Amino acid sequence: MSERLPLSRRIAADLRAAIMQGELAPGAVLPSERQLIAQYGTTKATAGKAIAFLVAEGLVTTEFGRGTFVRRRPPLRRVSAARRHAAHRDTGKPVFDVGAIEQGRVPSRRILFVGRAPLPANAAHWLRASPGDEAVVRRRLQFLDDEPVVVSASYYPLWLAADTRLESPDALPEGPDELIESLGHTFFRGVEVFSALMPTPEETELLNLHAGVPVMHMWDVDYDKDGRPLQAAHDVYAGDKHEFIYEWNEGDIQP
Repeated sequence: MSERLPLSRRIAADLRAAIMQGELAPGAVLPSERQLIAQYGTTKATAGKAIAFLVAEGLVTTEFGRGTFVRRRPPLRRVSAARRHAAHRDTGKPVFDVGAIEQGRVPSRRILFVGRAPLPANAAHWLRASPGDEAVVRRRLQFLDDEPVVVSASYYPLWLAADTRLESPDALPEGPDELIESLGHTFFRGVEVFSALMPTPEETELLNLHAGVPVMHMWDVDYDKDGRPLQAAHDVYAGDKHEFIYEWNEGDIQP
């Protein structure tokens, strides 16, 4: 079956296997195009296409004038859990920052927009509002080690967010969850919804995505004990820079 694949795909498969099996360790340099041409008896175009497949998969990075290297950094592991809101209370930092620091990464962010704006249809659905209704919106680009990895937009109903620091153009060092709790609201239940799509041109630019790399959309919606949505967060993750895990234990599922 593999013999029926185009040679560029077979070369990529061989290199991928070497990476997965540890023969090419993180930081190792891949064979050059010239070496691949000699080894496989092929052309520069075919060798370049094979390497491009691995770049698109996020397995390697190419540095002009230096070569192609196996990625050094593993993807950030985002852990979902029934006790997510408790994970960062003692740190005074946002959930994203806590997870990044625990994994040896350096988080940062750039504010893209803060203010009142009409709700798009998908956000209105989660906030149980009508499209076009006004809400407080916070949109930011989040980084790991100065590399863009997530475009985040959070939507807050005016009854909760009006005239609070959620409308401040400054970053929220403690994170929006802790701020919402400080305003007297209690998280009672939540839902996370995931879908994989190809990126829009804006997402490709903001996240510096290579061709062929998808994005993972996540809606994270939190409710109080009366069933009112407190916030609806829409995160767009670079597909080659994250992995997602859900954790639970017996105490989470006991009646």
